[in-house]
This record gives sequence, C-alpha cells and structure tokens, in this order.
Amino acid sequence: MTLQRWTGMIIGGMVDAQSIAVLAKWHNSYSIKVVLQEPRRLMMSKGSMKLPQPLEGQTYCS
Repeated sequence: MTLQRWTGMIIGGMVDAQSIAVLAKWHNSYSIKVVLQEPRRLMMSKGSMKLPQPLEGQTYCS
C-alpha cells in the first residue's frame, strides 16, 4: 500500500469524516463511487500535491 499525506484527514489510521464533505453531510443516496471520488479529489488538490510524501515502503505505526 502506498502512503500519502493529505492535510488533516487521517487520524490514527482512520479518515476524519468531518474533513470530507460527502461524509460530513451524508445522504443515503450517495453511491460508493461518490464517496471514493471525494478523498481522491482532495488528495489530488494542489495543496496536497505539494506535501512531502513518505519514503517508499514506509509504514505508520500506532
């Protein structure tokens, strides 16, 4: 698995639902596609792209 850093969304290995709009304002009509596209969009934003990435093979320990 490749680790990525993105601003303020991963806390203790869990995604902070309040940081992602589709999770913070959940509706039963959302498809899994919508839910997965939002974190991807946030990870690909210019702000996240400028963050330093972990070294290849690095893992997080809790």
